[in-house]
Amino acid sequence: MSSKRIRIGILFHGNKIWLSEFVSIICVGLLLLTFITLSIIILQNEFTSHSNAKQITSLKSDKIHLDHKMAVLKEKNRIAHLLCKIVGSKLPAHTVFQLSELVYTNSKQYGYDPLLLLAVIRVESLFNPNAIGRFKSGNISGAMGLMQIKLETAQEMADLLNMGKLTSEDLLKPEINLVLGVAYLAKLISRFKSFKLGLLAYNIGPRAVLNNLSRNEPLSVNYYKKVLTHYYRFQEFGQQQQLTESLNTCN
Repeated sequence: MSSKRIRIGILFHGNKIWLSEFVSIICVGLLLLTFITLSIIILQNEFTSHSNAKQITSLKSDKIHLDHKMAVLKEKNRIAHLLCKIVGSKLPAHTVFQLSELVYTNSKQYGYDPLLLLAVIRVESLFNPNAIGRFKSGNISGAMGLMQIKLETAQEMADLLNMGKLTSEDLLKPEINLVLGVAYLAKLISRFKSFKLGLLAYNIGPRAVLNNLSRNEPLSVNYYKKVLTHYYRFQEFGQQQQLTESLNTCN
């Protein structure tokens, strides 16, 4: 007795499709749809992961930038606090904050400790922006402003920095005097390859230092010692301030 297999067909637009073929087509379609869906999910996950990675990188960069800004602001505030302690009420508050900004910016530009620049200003002008230098005889020396720089020397540095023609009044402006004074000091330190000799040259002039060195004569280091004395004193003030801040934080 022979058995016959029964095949069921479906009419589709006038064409007969066997049920088994129809099921196969549906299975293939489902597999294809599943593959496409998984591919889309994977691509979305990769995009999301990449986007999250970029956001994390951006947040880290923003944090580093913010930390740097906070550190700079904290150091400027310490300089301002130190200036207030040094000059008391001799200078108005806006001048103190202007000086703290200028001292920080100009010292960092040449890689110096801001307290060192404060020490030089202390010895040169007692933080008086309008200071006019005089010789021991009482005659005017020509040195002016916070860094006690002469107009001829200041103009030489201004030409190098493309700052244009200067007047004597310009040297009484802290934002000009400090820029030129620090640039000149940095030039001398670089020229003599010594902070000590550069500082002495700033005080008595590079020619005088060269003459003493060529004759093998000792240089007076009183000016150098004065600057260092104030520098160490300012460092001590700064350390006391940090200690006070730490104690206040603990409390």
